[in-house]
Amino acid sequence: MPFTPIRLLILFDNQRGYCEKVIPRMVGMLEQRAFAVDTHAIQDGEIDIDEYRGMIIGSPSLGLGIKGAAPTPEMEAYVRDVLPDMDDMGVAVFAVFELHPGTALDRMKGMVLDKGADVVAAHEYGLFRLDIDDHTIAAECMIRIR
Repeated sequence: MPFTPIRLLILFDNQRGYCEKVIPRMVGMLEQRAFAVDTHAIQDGEIDIDEYRGMIIGSPSLGLGIKGAAPTPEMEAYVRDVLPDMDDMGVAVFAVFELHPGTALDRMKGMVLDKGADVVAAHEYGLFRLDIDDHTIAAECMIRIR
């Protein structure tokens, strides 16, 4: 039987280009773990998620992480209003923060859980130190999305 890689979607809010700074390395680490990875910015409109076994959702956390914490209002609306229910889909979340992440990951996990998905990983990336523990999402997806 031929090997078929597991398909993952990285869905992200591209405000200020913050998420784009971590996505290429994330894609590379996931592909090294035999995933087939597609990326999609919410600014590009709707996407059909039926063909994906798992998803990674990323949002910038703007400002000090207090008033402008992730997810952005646009990402929150996209997940709530555009995406279908994600019953039992494995979803990882990440936030790229400027100065302080605040409650970004807790808020993003709640958003995903409200759609019925299972949170498999969460990671915050500091804008000025993007490489700290950057393997976390790829490693957890490898273990928890099958």
